[in-house]
Amino acid sequence: MAGRAIGSLGSAKTRDFLAAWFDAIGLATIAPGRVHKVAVTSTSARLKSVQWGANVVGVVKGTGHPDQYIVITAHYDHLGIGRAVNGDSIYNGADDNASGTAALVTLAKYFYRHAPVHSLIFAAVDGEESGMWGSRAFVSTPVVPLEQIMLNVNLDMIGRNVNNELYAAGPGKYPLLTPLLEATSECAPLRLTIGHDRGSAGPGNDWTGQSDQGSFHAKGIPFVYFGEEDHPDYHRPSDHADKLMPGFYLAAVQTVADFVRRFDAAPVDARVAGAGR
Repeated sequence: MAGRAIGSLGSAKTRDFLAAWFDAIGLATIAPGRVHKVAVTSTSARLKSVQWGANVVGVVKGTGHPDQYIVITAHYDHLGIGRAVNGDSIYNGADDNASGTAALVTLAKYFYRHAPVHSLIFAAVDGEESGMWGSRAFVSTPVVPLEQIMLNVNLDMIGRNVNNELYAAGPGKYPLLTPLLEATSECAPLRLTIGHDRGSAGPGNDWTGQSDQGSFHAKGIPFVYFGEEDHPDYHRPSDHADKLMPGFYLAAVQTVADFVRRFDAAPVDARVAGAGR
């Protein structure tokens, strides 16, 4: 799909593909429907011809607290077609972030079959690579009241890591999430490391604002961001699907699912101990 840049034909094909998957799973819709248009108002040369993007949204209603929500996000856009490297100009973004998007669909399928206590919103968001347009629109024009969103779980680059290590960022800002993540780590089929969420740890080490969880954090909504550290193919045309690591990827998705189950079963109001912005 030619790199899925926001506003491109490849992006539209991806949007329709994801919407069809959400329909096939049986996810409920929430106003304004399956596809939520996202206005793009950037004046940058890269986006000068782009006026709209789109989020694809589905819901699994909770059996006990249907008006309290966990929002699970993954951006489906990537960089599109750009400067050629070794003759390849398509920036595929297999890990960044087709890996997170496919995991989002898998988690939606799982929780549709294993109903949660609290409602889950699955949002494939657009435009992360060019300014987090989709997630910023999600929280600025919310589909449910922001105070009813207990947690954002964001997935961005979870498909490969040679050290078998997945990071969970968030507890540095919202410490009450730490025990749930530690319990998840103890049972995880990979090394789940809590970190990359404290500004004091050095430049570039705080991932809070580096993906869509930043939009939720800006509104005071607690988050956990699952992702790996950068690899040599990050933001290069060589981020191909054949470089993903299936064993690690499966373990990562299982780990995320386990954490969501734990939070759903025993949620904490992490806002009360938020460490600020």
